[in-house]
Amino acid sequence: MISLIMIQLFMFLLLFLLGYLIVKKQAYFLLSGFSAKTEEDQQILIKNGYPQAAGRVLMNSSFILLVGLGLSLFEIPYMIELSWLVMIIYLFVHLLYIGKLDNTKHRKRNSLILKMTIVFTFGILGWASYMGLQPNELSISDNRLQISGFYGVEWPLDEITNIELVDTIPKIQVRTNGFSFANRLKGHFRLEELGKGRLFIYRNSPHFIYIEKGDDYIFINSSDSHETKLWYEEMMNQFN
Repeated sequence: MISLIMIQLFMFLLLFLLGYLIVKKQAYFLLSGFSAKTEEDQQILIKNGYPQAAGRVLMNSSFILLVGLGLSLFEIPYMIELSWLVMIIYLFVHLLYIGKLDNTKHRKRNSLILKMTIVFTFGILGWASYMGLQPNELSISDNRLQISGFYGVEWPLDEITNIELVDTIPKIQVRTNGFSFANRLKGHFRLEELGKGRLFIYRNSPHFIYIEKGDDYIFINSSDSHETKLWYEEMMNQFN
């Protein structure tokens, strides 16, 4: 969680500083592609107020991240993730709007590039969300534990050192490479007392199966607690 807060704070400071330098110090060269434009095009954009508008968009975007950070410190769930979503939508909508201030000869090309970027960005976000929300299945075959789906893993049964059915998991310190949205957690996380491991869980649907292999571990459950118990019983039958 501390690492996530530091990233959020860094992005707030970065966007605010860029916006401030553009708006207050007229550091227009910080705008992507501005320095590559002809002197004539630069003057047209400045006259139309394009750099100033873009700088204000960056500053306002930074404030959205700051609000999300502040709310997360009050332990309101998902505020950081939500602030990023709101910031991205705000940023793209306003960049499209201020694009009307660009009446240089490359306006159509720049508008097309921005629209393609928007489609690509939301396409990636949509794909990642879809894959992240897909269920993972636990199965045992050929003396191997198999967890299907995104971030799935296979472990030989003879290397598993501990299996437990628990009601809670330790506090999550940071997501190192994974998916986190609403009550769904999937991928690589670092937990208090346990260190790095993998989660495939619905946070609001206890029980959880804890599986340990040396220094590595997995927490997994189903959205249906009855199915979770069936998985656990199947694993215990294999070991017994």
